[in-house]
Amino acid sequence: MIYSSAKDWREAARKKVLFFGMSGLGKTYVSNVLRDSGDWFHYSIDYRIGTRYMGEYIIDNAKAQAMKVPFLRDLLLSDSIYIGSNISFENLTPVATYLGKPGDPDL
Repeated sequence: MIYSSAKDWREAARKKVLFFGMSGLGKTYVSNVLRDSGDWFHYSIDYRIGTRYMGEYIIDNAKAQAMKVPFLRDLLLSDSIYIGSNISFENLTPVATYLGKPGDPDL
């Protein structure tokens, strides 16, 4: 451990916190609250994974769902529309939608 006690952490000049958990539990929300306070750096591994490694899978998943709707299917097949993902630090919904959320058997 970096800190041997809670007191050591409170007294440290540069504090470090790691939030680890399943998708949809609020890690990003708490991280954004800390970042918005002005004194915290927020590195989102979900953002990194979603933009660097899973972007194509996320878009393919959305396209597969759209292909089930005849109206959207025709537009996609004629290249009249396209589907993209808009992942940001504030919006990780595309990642959570692809991976699913705990407690929701439909995802």
